Amino acid sequence: MIMADRKALVAHLVAGIGPSSRAAERPGATNPAGFSVPAERPERERLRRAAREYVAARRLTPPLPLDSLLRHSGCALALAGAGDAYRSFMAVLVSNEIWRDEVAATPFERRIFLLPQCLRSLTHCRGEFDELGLLCAGCGACPIGQLEEEAEELGYIVLVAEGTTIACRLLEMGLVDAVMGVSCLSVLERAFAPMSEDAIPGIAIPLLRDGCQSTAVDVAQVREALALSAPPKAARLDIETLRDEVASWFETAALEEVLGEVEGRTAEIALSWLSRGGKRWRPFLALCVAEALGGPTVDRHMLRMLAVAVECFHKASLVHDDIEDGDLDRYDGESLHAEWGVPVALNVGDLLLGEGYRLIARCGAAPEKVARMLAIAAEGHRTLCTGQGEELCLRRERTAFSPEKALEIFRCKTAPAFEVAMRLAATAVGADVGIHAVLHEFCEALGVAYQVRDDIDDFAEDAARVRDPRWTPSLVFATANRRASERQRDELSQLRLTSGSPRRLRELINSTGALRSACALMESYRAQAVQALQPLENVEIKTLLQRCIGRILGPALRCADIPDGTAP
Repeated sequence: MIMADRKALVAHLVAGIGPSSRAAERPGATNPAGFSVPAERPERERLRRAAREYVAARRLTPPLPLDSLLRHSGCALALAGAGDAYRSFMAVLVSNEIWRDEVAATPFERRIFLLPQCLRSLTHCRGEFDELGLLCAGCGACPIGQLEEEAEELGYIVLVAEGTTIACRLLEMGLVDAVMGVSCLSVLERAFAPMSEDAIPGIAIPLLRDGCQSTAVDVAQVREALALSAPPKAARLDIETLRDEVASWFETAALEEVLGEVEGRTAEIALSWLSRGGKRWRPFLALCVAEALGGPTVDRHMLRMLAVAVECFHKASLVHDDIEDGDLDRYDGESLHAEWGVPVALNVGDLLLGEGYRLIARCGAAPEKVARMLAIAAEGHRTLCTGQGEELCLRRERTAFSPEKALEIFRCKTAPAFEVAMRLAATAVGADVGIHAVLHEFCEALGVAYQVRDDIDDFAEDAARVRDPRWTPSLVFATANRRASERQRDELSQLRLTSGSPRRLRELINSTGALRSACALMESYRAQAVQALQPLENVEIKTLLQRCIGRILGPALRCADIPDGTAP
């Protein structure tokens, strides 16, 4: 990488990557059990062939969740008749084989090559360091200089730096699409989880011996990996670019283009409400499915009509929910009924429902597809209403929600909206029934995880406000209420959320371990969402949706950091 390019890269990256995160990823000095690399090249090659044959025979497609990767690598190791000491080495080999075709089809200039600093010679190295790692002087005392030169000639971005943090950041910025990395096995094993979560295409070459200095690598294998090449596929879809495109669809002028001429006060209010803030996850998921399955051939105007229809349904549900829940705030302002009154707001919500169905009917798809899309939307609408109805009836009866009932309502109220969005797009591009089945399972797990995460956030110390959770489907509160002692349960039932009580509410809930339980459950549903994608053979949609999970749910929660239930 020439110096000007490196300086530009440093400016982009340094703000997001602190020294502590880089230091934490440096390898340890020893190899624990299970972190061994065969000393002889013939044995390494034998195991690599075994991994290739295993992956090919089972037609494994990336990305694999971490538990699946480890399970398959264990099976491959057993079939190869190798000892357990090579389990981590085999996991690297299986991962490499799964991603090989994707990396090979990635243009060289869209790949990053990471080399470890520990390959340098401590006694002869004349290189210097900057914020990103080693600046090789090309002295020839170690293989770094030659490998760096060969990779840059091919077009790689090359960094002599440890860990996956930099690679993840470059992928998020859209600067690279694949990673080639050399590191010790202990670092590579720690990289499995983030690379799996972010669905990062990558090839890893383990160092032949561990340690923080004067290590060694099979240079011939590195050169072979660097040269991997295949006819290019479509460019990796960038999540932020897709989100920006969706945001542009909800600017006033863009909405008018899709909805047609706005006539009357009710339509004006509906248009204004549609253009208000929000994360727009549902139209975003529709775009992701259409792009991954249909590519550049997708009718963009039809897709925009479907995306706006999905948001019409969502915004209508918010109008009605706010009225039913008595919420006066929405999007850092007044809710629609607080601003315009209940009768006007109800009418606007009803209009938005009608607009959603009208847009589907007129989207321009073939009649049989339109019929299927209308059926999908109607079924989702019905499921959502039954979930909301169950919540309203229990609230009216002043019946405490059980954790099971809260999850059932989450499944009815949140998952269908995700599913309608994705299956409308899948229908528009002609996806088969297998993909629809996968999307159903994926959305059910993602929707529940999303709602549980939202519930957990409501009880965070920095939450903007704490609502009275006693008559709402709060998994956290329901779990706390079930686990509480009789004294705690009495206090929970009588607590009033005055200026001093939110803190006491959190203390009581923390004392039961309910937050930790909810955290574990959310991560379980996150894992179910990832697992639901495994039947997909289309790598593009599988990869994109797995990356979407992290964006929608946020980073994985560390249950160990949440109070364990020690009584106050």
